[in-house]
Amino acid sequence: MLLSMTRRDQSRSGDACSTRLANLPRLPPAYLPRPRLLDVLLASEQRLRLLCAPAGYGKTALINECLGRHNPERYLWLDLEGRSLTLAQFCERLAEGLEGEVIGARDPRALLAWLESSEEVWWLVLDDYPAQSCPELDEWIDRLLRSQAQVQLWVSSRQRPNWKLARLLLEGQLFELGAGQLAFDHEEFEQVVEWLDPTTEPATRDKLWRQTHGWCAGTFLLLNAGGRHERAGALWMRDYLGGELLARLDADARKLLLGIAHLPRVSATLCQQLWPDLDAGSVFCRLLQSQSFFVPLDSEAIWYSLLPAVAQALQGELNAAGVSQLRLSACRLLCNDGFVDEAIELALSIGYVDVAACYMERLTLDWLLIERNLFTWLDWRARLPLRLLECTPNLIYMNARALLSSWRLDEAQSCIARLARISPQPKPQVNVRILANWQALEGTLQGLLGNADGAFEHCESALQHLELRDWQSSFLCYSTLARVSMAAGKTGQAERWLQSCLALARHQGCLASEVLINADRIRQLILGGELAEAEALVQECLRLVTRLKGRHSLMLGRLQLLQGELLLLRGDLDASEHALCMALELGTESGDPYVLHALIGLSEVHACRGDFEQAQIHLSTATRSMQCAKIKESCYQSMIFYQHLRLLARQGAWARMLPMALAAQAYIQGGTSRLPPLHAPSLRQRIELMIALGEQGTGQVEAARQRLVSLLADCECRRFGSLIREVQGVLARIDAEPGLAPVPAEVPLAPFNLLASRQPEPVTNPRAGSELTPREVCVLELVAQGLSNQEISNQLFISLNTVKAHTVHINHKLGVKRRTQAVMRAKAMGVLA
Repeated sequence: MLLSMTRRDQSRSGDACSTRLANLPRLPPAYLPRPRLLDVLLASEQRLRLLCAPAGYGKTALINECLGRHNPERYLWLDLEGRSLTLAQFCERLAEGLEGEVIGARDPRALLAWLESSEEVWWLVLDDYPAQSCPELDEWIDRLLRSQAQVQLWVSSRQRPNWKLARLLLEGQLFELGAGQLAFDHEEFEQVVEWLDPTTEPATRDKLWRQTHGWCAGTFLLLNAGGRHERAGALWMRDYLGGELLARLDADARKLLLGIAHLPRVSATLCQQLWPDLDAGSVFCRLLQSQSFFVPLDSEAIWYSLLPAVAQALQGELNAAGVSQLRLSACRLLCNDGFVDEAIELALSIGYVDVAACYMERLTLDWLLIERNLFTWLDWRARLPLRLLECTPNLIYMNARALLSSWRLDEAQSCIARLARISPQPKPQVNVRILANWQALEGTLQGLLGNADGAFEHCESALQHLELRDWQSSFLCYSTLARVSMAAGKTGQAERWLQSCLALARHQGCLASEVLINADRIRQLILGGELAEAEALVQECLRLVTRLKGRHSLMLGRLQLLQGELLLLRGDLDASEHALCMALELGTESGDPYVLHALIGLSEVHACRGDFEQAQIHLSTATRSMQCAKIKESCYQSMIFYQHLRLLARQGAWARMLPMALAAQAYIQGGTSRLPPLHAPSLRQRIELMIALGEQGTGQVEAARQRLVSLLADCECRRFGSLIREVQGVLARIDAEPGLAPVPAEVPLAPFNLLASRQPEPVTNPRAGSELTPREVCVLELVAQGLSNQEISNQLFISLNTVKAHTVHINHKLGVKRRTQAVMRAKAMGVLA
């Protein structure tokens, strides 16, 4: 028990005050100051400041720091260590802490009377207030909070005390911080990682963040193990939880908690069904009240999961047979409650592949489009035998849709062929329905393979026979017909199909389908040069996604990608890079092949800055990503090839570029009726433009003019507005009389457009250092002094992420890649002495 009390002597110096506060609990050596919490706590005027969270959220250290900052005249710190005590015991300890201030007043009433009569303001800290406190003590504290006593009560606890907190809240006397507020935010988490292990890889950081959700102790324990202690972080975690969590629980609560660690979600009802002999529903409610690291999964506070780092540390206490039986029982119950995907994952975790396949039958296409479920399905597909994946028409259909969405066309073709070979059914209408759904899949496959005739034939036939309950196949047909029409140059027809698709999604109330078809509409608006309308539709779709619960990686990734492309078209390189990086992260998370466009966009951003080496790295990454994802080459190779041409064009390497552009043209055509990739409907015209540029650059001006005139007519027919302006710009440049500037286009091109009249200087000729902002110059001066990012953050009182952003901008403006190069360049330019 730690007791501290002092009285401020106005004649004493600041050193004396420091000595007085030295009796506070010692802050840990690895403590991270958190001004955001400190400021709100000290600014609050409520009588009761309650910090309620599980062990390891920095409650004690935060109150300690608040006292050190405020330096109150009177304070008393009682470390109650979570141990239950009577009112008499509490008052005895309180009186001991007050020492000479109150003599003989150890009776509860006398103590309360003395506090009410005191004219001094007292800060009373009750650290680790017990979960099982006696009713008399709770009632006495309630009376203290209602009284006129000049007491500021600071309480840390692992369970909300049984006080009249709702009334205090209504009276404006309660300020409470829970685990969500006390956890590290992402910026603080990054500071801790930089402090303890700055070499931690980004993937490891992301994994640690997902495991801990900002839990302070968990972050420190898992980071502090590597290279510093022989024991692994998981062993330190188990030791910590054994003493701070399990030791405070009774036998029933421990048994229940160790079982819950093996389940993806729990509720009081589920616990009661799984452990009927324990009265598990009541035990679970007690665990919730005792702040045992549970994370709510819904706004109704019905379903919870254990913090991943805690669950992982607690696993291994039960025998394998017991875990398998528990998970098998939970499979059935979770599936009945509608959590089919989690039931499937549990079944796979214990090797019950037949059960998993049976549950997969219950999933719908709506499910496949949301969150990161496309990635999840493909992961299950890799873990299940083919005999189970293709044992029913519905499973074959779901697998085909997932494979088509992932551009794994060879596998999709085999899967769709399997659906066509299903034995005839007794009822003719069932056969018609199976055939119509097969045609929807086959038509989509033919479109993705570049066969326009096959796509139109199958999709239009399927729409004549599909039933209302198969609206998702109708949606697929409309979407495919729209994209094929767009790629075939039938723009008006494409718009009509898109509208039909959009209306169907809205009639069915499927927001995911509506957002994804809107992504195609946005793509068409960009092609038509209607950038303002495209931007407005992106924002509308982002608002739609916010209406859905969960993290919808696939939809958000597509929208961020389009946002990044729009920003790039406007010449806002930094904002475009940020959006494209988000699109890459979300697309990777969801298994969306559109990460191809994000990587190509990032390549273009770096090319605009003159950093061709990094631009090439992004293209190499794109190729590797597509190959690792088993994506058909025709879906991505021509896009990557086209970006190579753009890099050569920006460097003026016309002699190298022209034969490559001609080869790309031959590859993408592959026959007169073959379509370009449906996700890049203007690719053929863009490669034609690159050929014309190559011809102009190599002196074949007349050939370039003829090609451009033909290309302009084609683009006008297809209503490719953005391309029309670019072609007109090149023609104007060719046709301008010697010595005269070309006639400017109606709508000026973005500053970094490939065809803009002025191109940015390459990396070897950086822009002037005078473009550095005063803050960037200040950061650069500290970099020159050899300070680390963390040291710069501390000295300038800015976040670590802000420092990193400044250094990135400095490197871009100076045209370098490393800190040392930036310092040398700035000195050579006179920016630094």
